[in-house]
Amino acid sequence: MLILLTKWFTRKERSRANTFLILGNPVTVMWMSVVTGYIIKAVGWQMTFIIEGLPSVLWGVVWYFVIRDRPEEASWISPESAATLNTALDLEQATIPRVPNIAAALKNPNVVLLCAQYFLWSVGVYGFVLWLPVIVQKGFSQGIATTGLVSAIPYAFAVFAMLIVSWLSDRASERIHFVWPFLILAGAAFFGSYLSTGYSFWVAFVFLIIAGAAMYAPYGPFFAIMPEMLPANVAGEVTALVNSMGALGSFLGSWAVGFLQGYTGNSKAGYLLMSAAVTLAGASMLLLKRPSRQ
Repeated sequence: MLILLTKWFTRKERSRANTFLILGNPVTVMWMSVVTGYIIKAVGWQMTFIIEGLPSVLWGVVWYFVIRDRPEEASWISPESAATLNTALDLEQATIPRVPNIAAALKNPNVVLLCAQYFLWSVGVYGFVLWLPVIVQKGFSQGIATTGLVSAIPYAFAVFAMLIVSWLSDRASERIHFVWPFLILAGAAFFGSYLSTGYSFWVAFVFLIIAGAAMYAPYGPFFAIMPEMLPANVAGEVTALVNSMGALGSFLGSWAVGFLQGYTGNSKAGYLLMSAAVTLAGASMLLLKRPSRQ
């Protein structure tokens, strides 16, 4: 889907386009955190899976009839507009250094660095996403519905952060400097939660709100880096590889934060792990070399 967007949006729009796509994540988690608790109480967790799965099935039907790979294939855009967009995208491709094949792309140090960076970032994100309700329930000592309501707060802030950061990134035509500062901030906020948990739930939770918003904020600029660094013939495979490393990081983060919570009986060790992971992810972005433009 990220590669699909590169065929529809130019560099000046790419960070925002990515953000509107990825925004589906925090927006859905935000309101479903509230709703899911009530659905489970009403119909049980098994039926909840069915109810929450139906919208994606219905959307698949809409997608089939509306979405097309390229502008010239869509009936809802004029041929003149499609030609203008394709010309602009071709001009952008002409400025990107050539890469003959995927094997050559995988030898690029930037690609290796992006894989490691997204792995670490995902350790923090998915440790946060999957274990936040448990952390809130233990600290807040309320029922599942109230826990869901409180757990939604960080995602509300994340939505605003993503929109603002992507807009600024496109306006400045800059990506790297709209990624690393927010990940460093997220790492510092997790460390603040580590220091304050056990003393005040609400202070620790404020730090979690900051961490959640800061971790989500740079997604749009980050996923604009690869199609602007590598030509179209390899950008898809590289994006898939980076995403795959993120999937491995999400597994490790989900498992490790849960393990540490069970082993220690509290959330502190999990905070420390997420803090270290996203801080390293942010710092690694500073090592990324900007490709020379042709």
